Amino acid sequence: MEYVKVSYPMNRNVRIDGQVAGMTNDTLTVERGHHMFDLGDPQDYQPAAVEKNVQHTTSVNPLLVDDFHPSGGVA
Repeated sequence: MEYVKVSYPMNRNVRIDGQVAGMTNDTLTVERGHHMFDLGDPQDYQPAAVEKNVQHTTSVNPLLVDDFHPSGGVA
């Protein structure tokens, strides 16, 4: 089991490989490997999705996914 934390200024659903997996700013679990992350609808953020290779993480040191930003700039 691997761990990720998707950072975003507001609470949003996090989708991993098209399935809701939890909320932004929480530590989430995922299987090791390549995964596609997005924040679902409305798509008022950029980029629309990011792909990350998740490996060698711990609950104390999750992979930080901090690529997402509100479309109008950082809130």
